[in-house]
Amino acid sequence: MKRTYQFAASRGVVSVSLARGGSVELPVFAGVLKHPRPDELPVLLQDERVARKYTRLAIEKMAWPVLRQFPRDWILENLKDAILKPGRQRAVLFLLAR
Repeated sequence: MKRTYQFAASRGVVSVSLARGGSVELPVFAGVLKHPRPDELPVLLQDERVARKYTRLAIEKMAWPVLRQFPRDWILENLKDAILKPGRQRAVLFLLAR
């Protein structure tokens, strides 16, 4: 029997204004943050604190096809706050180096 898998798909992009100036565009994936509905995410992610938590959780638990849609510099900036096992941290750094 042939089995097909559905991989996580972005539901759009949100522009987040940063306190230091400038902005960053983040992909919207349902399931990174536990409780919000997918239609609530774009509004919530416009807050920089929520966007940082969202990114940190994505680094901690999402697969590489999801992470590669985030801006590389944004992931590196938030990597220090993520709680990762050493192997996961090495893997993320390796994949970002490519």
